[in-house]
Amino acid sequence: MKTNAYGEAFNTSRISCQERAVTSIAPVTGMRERRSKPSGGVNMQAPAKQSCSVNMRAAESFLLLIFSLLSSAAAWASTNPAAVTTGLVCSVIHNTICFTASGSSSSGGTTEPDDITIPLKQAGHLLLLEARIDNETGNFIFDTGSSKLVLNSTYFRKYTCIECGDRGGITGGLAGVKQTKVTRIQFSGLTYSNVMVDVADLGHIENRRGVKILGLLGLSLLKNMEIVIDILHSELHLYRLDRSGNRISQGTKEFKADIRQKLQVSQDVLFVNSQIGGKTLSFCLDTGAESNVISSASPKKVMNTVSITRRSGLVGSGPASSESLYGTLNDFSMAGRQIPRMHAIITNLENMSDAFGFTIDGMLGYDFFEKGQVCINLVRLEIKVIFNKS
Repeated sequence: MKTNAYGEAFNTSRISCQERAVTSIAPVTGMRERRSKPSGGVNMQAPAKQSCSVNMRAAESFLLLIFSLLSSAAAWASTNPAAVTTGLVCSVIHNTICFTASGSSSSGGTTEPDDITIPLKQAGHLLLLEARIDNETGNFIFDTGSSKLVLNSTYFRKYTCIECGDRGGITGGLAGVKQTKVTRIQFSGLTYSNVMVDVADLGHIENRRGVKILGLLGLSLLKNMEIVIDILHSELHLYRLDRSGNRISQGTKEFKADIRQKLQVSQDVLFVNSQIGGKTLSFCLDTGAESNVISSASPKKVMNTVSITRRSGLVGSGPASSESLYGTLNDFSMAGRQIPRMHAIITNLENMSDAFGFTIDGMLGYDFFEKGQVCINLVRLEIKVIFNKS
């Protein structure tokens, strides 16, 4: 488990709380009535009075402790109504937000629904949604290829950060990535507190698309939810799930999928198996990729099905770029169904594979997600698709 200044501070605080608890309870639990065996010539009346006095003091101490605890709880609840009325238990584990859904939640006295529709904007083939980080509001790229929230260092320079090295990516990745803690994250009625996030320079994405980008919003904030990405209608739907992966909200429309396929997870990133040229390949699901990508190191049977149409420049999450080939995957299928007109960039994915520690065959980006409504269930680890009729 990684440790940092915030983690150490948290551990110290937890130990301190435990010590205070022991100190408070010790006077009560430590008081035990002492009785002596009767013996000749001993007057038992005085010890009886002393025992009664001890019991009274113990009872008073215990009642004072209970009253103190109840008062503290009441004061805390008055400033944190969400923690009392919510049916959503939220815990931060290894910088990841995990949800255990048991009903509607509330924040600041207002109820958070179990299904949420978020409008999406587009900058090129990037999907944007609006979010607020502490006092800064702006556009975030919805990026299922990112395991966590990444902030653009241009707008978060005043935060105390911890160096954490580089992040691997398709063109070499992000250099000098740091970590910090943000007090509050809010978007479309959802609120998260005290979240560890990455901080990196994303200026090259802003320059390329001519739009202000505060960061990348990854999957760590959407644990135990079902996500429906509908590019045709520019909407992102979020549904809270129970432990079996069923939607809590009973009034939602059934998702009548054309195909469904199980997902695999590695380092909080989703992968799905697909077939090209009779070969099974593993693709990362990446809404932050403006195009599908396939590895130039794919087997010959796979590459023989690809029609090269032109050369293309490729820019990833890092500032570096590379020249690649662009073509059409003529024999792409998922869950036994052929998906036509799947365009893709053919490039070297060695850097990305090194970052994950295993071979990555490709990424499914905007060209895949625009084919229809794509539903990702993060409890059942399943992807479902309703293809556009056109």
